[in-house]
Amino acid sequence: MNDTETTKNDGEMPIYDAVKNLSKEDLEQTVRKNAGDRDFSLNDEHLEVIYSLVEHYKRDCATRDCLAAHEHLRFLEEAYEFKGGGKYLYMLFDALADTRGVLMPIHELAGLPPLHLETDKGFGTAY
Repeated sequence: MNDTETTKNDGEMPIYDAVKNLSKEDLEQTVRKNAGDRDFSLNDEHLEVIYSLVEHYKRDCATRDCLAAHEHLRFLEEAYEFKGGGKYLYMLFDALADTRGVLMPIHELAGLPPLHLETDKGFGTAY
């Protein structure tokens, strides 16, 4: 296992601390404001996915640092498999400017701290 997945850097706020007291109303207000600021057309499907991810963080990240992005993307892909999984999620969130993937735009919209390993910096290289 890569130590960067479990090691907290100085000054870094674990994801659970960012969501543990976050109400659905506060989350929606933040998401709507950030979507408006970024000229992103937000709908109920976006909000449903964002709520699902935040509830996942509240439930699964209470006892450990959840810094690795891949486990959260896997959660969302499985939760929305009935709608197309990853393809559905990318269709929803790929349009947010200056972001990539699924988790980065969700975190930007929800005002959440970034996750580690959002991308594999070693991809395509040999060690």
